[in-house]
Amino acid sequence: MNQLYISAIKFPATGNAAATALRDFYMCHKLVYAAFPTKEAATAARVLFRFDLEGDIGYLYVQSLQPPDWSRLPEAIKSQVTGPVAYEIPTGNKLGFRLLAKPSLRIGKNDDPNKGKRVTVNHPAEQLAWLRRKGQECGFEIEDCQLLERVWHDSKRPERLPNGSPKPLYGVQFDGILVVTDPNKLKQAVRNGVGPQKGFGFGLLSLAPLK
Repeated sequence: MNQLYISAIKFPATGNAAATALRDFYMCHKLVYAAFPTKEAATAARVLFRFDLEGDIGYLYVQSLQPPDWSRLPEAIKSQVTGPVAYEIPTGNKLGFRLLAKPSLRIGKNDDPNKGKRVTVNHPAEQLAWLRRKGQECGFEIEDCQLLERVWHDSKRPERLPNGSPKPLYGVQFDGILVVTDPNKLKQAVRNGVGPQKGFGFGLLSLAPLK
């Protein structure tokens, strides 16, 4: 399979850039896709990204099949980039994982999973059930998992509340331990991402060996 590359852009968590990146996923999208010559090139590279807060630091993680070119970033941001470096998917029967996702289902059209209206899954139990179904498709089972609601807004197509503030949108961050049932399917899921709206920072499945 093709080589994977991973990059990380560091933001002080107390700064305005980190606060914006945590909520404005379209801003992250623009920053990430600027590292590829065209939108088509980014699509071919299967770009996935996610913004995480880790203590006092925020990280924008970027994964792709082709190394991004960060030279076009402003100097202040470019100096905070690590990578791209070659990324080897961890192996083992059990792995730690993180996934930021927007669980959804399609309803109507005789419940055809590829047709009908897409609706967001909001209840935690249903979100976990969604992840378990994805695991069956992607070569893993969930042993342990915690869910954290993530609030964001779409600055490309901003919907406003009556008071003029951006309408909140919701995703869920899954953190836990998975059991590998099919290593090849799992590797493919890491490369392709899991779930919808990957262009908005959802779908990057990060794996790590258990300590």
